[in-house]
Amino acid sequence: MKAESGCAIVMEVETGEIKALVNLDRISDGTYGEGNPNAFSYMSEPGSTFKAISLMVALEDGVITPQDSFYVGTGQFQYNNKIIKDHDWRKYKDKGYLTVTEGMYMSSNVVLAKMILKGYEKNPKKYVEGIYKLGLGKKLTWDVPLKGREGIASIRFPNDPHNPWSKTTLAWMSFGYETQIPPIYILMFYNGIANNGKMIKPFITKAFLQNGSTKEEFEAEVLNKSLCSKRTLKQVQEILRGVVTNGTGKAVNSNLVNISGKTGTAMIATRGGYEGYYVSFCGYFPSDKPKYTCFVGVRHPQGSPSGGLMAGTVFKEIAEAITIRDIARNPLKPQTDTINIFTPKVKNGRLDNTEFVLSKLGQKFVSPDIVAEWIDTRTTNNQISLIPHKIQESIMPNVIGMGAKDAIYLLENMNLNVKLSGAGKVIEQSVPEGSRLVKGTTVTIILN
Repeated sequence: MKAESGCAIVMEVETGEIKALVNLDRISDGTYGEGNPNAFSYMSEPGSTFKAISLMVALEDGVITPQDSFYVGTGQFQYNNKIIKDHDWRKYKDKGYLTVTEGMYMSSNVVLAKMILKGYEKNPKKYVEGIYKLGLGKKLTWDVPLKGREGIASIRFPNDPHNPWSKTTLAWMSFGYETQIPPIYILMFYNGIANNGKMIKPFITKAFLQNGSTKEEFEAEVLNKSLCSKRTLKQVQEILRGVVTNGTGKAVNSNLVNISGKTGTAMIATRGGYEGYYVSFCGYFPSDKPKYTCFVGVRHPQGSPSGGLMAGTVFKEIAEAITIRDIARNPLKPQTDTINIFTPKVKNGRLDNTEFVLSKLGQKFVSPDIVAEWIDTRTTNNQISLIPHKIQESIMPNVIGMGAKDAIYLLENMNLNVKLSGAGKVIEQSVPEGSRLVKGTTVTIILN
């Protein structure tokens, strides 16, 4: 995306452990490195990931229901001489009325603003108190060497003399502006949704060890035992799932694992105006029994900004990779596993290893009808066929389609030197198949 910076965090739902974390800043064109602790310190207006907070507060207070509807029209709404616009308002003809649920699916700023104004225009203090009641206004410190660069959620409060409340603050707060929240706080809130309403403080350090012995162990700090009622929680969870299946998060929808969450596409406040975008996606998976919560944020990406297509696509890749990893760690699960409804494409390589792995995974396959050490594979009509691959001494074999381990083993046993580049399976070899080989010849293989 040629972005200015980005961060991603993965948190274990039940324990509060941060399992993975990356902060990247652009050092020069095309070069990125670990820089600022963006996950903890990036103070920005979160945009639409904040809408889940507004939704929970309003549902819990009983000022709206998921079925309540609001007039959206062409996606523009004038309030106190300022115009609130939906992100894609130019594509609108006339949307008419949208329910709260539909407004969340479409990430409609107009629906969120009208929803919060309906409930709190005469008493904005109650709305903000609802946010603080969740625990998002607490000052938190982290077990990470941030050198004082951690951020603190900055949530506006009516009658604050240091940060005056304007006539438009309430409406703009409803959809994620007029407030600043670091990514780690957003992650923490969504993890609370995934964790049956219990919001816990994310942490990295599990224990201090000395000479192999545990000196001190740590557990997550519970910040809020119950974010809301069970009814409200279920309503929010159902809507966040629908955002992915039917809304702005469709790019996040996966065939491998059910994902719930919310997209965010926020303009960045700069020198009294707005310049560029911060796109994000925060959610959890699997939706029915959440194990992990993840936040992905990208600052100043190039191209048409989209929390779903940009940050959401990264989220999806992370979620699918973790799901596949977890399945691989327990390969003896029954055939009802989601992963097993697909017939995989198998790398070429050694017959014995291939048969062993496919048998353990419960995958049906057809073995060669003659004795063979090496095989090519073919997947057609949901069937995996293992085809003998003949190897001749001093003749360059075809290693395309093999993994690095098998290709290197085969070539080095033929007294060849191997150089490789990339990862995955071999897509190119420097010496063509069938060429006569001389001991010590260097062969370069490229993998992707």
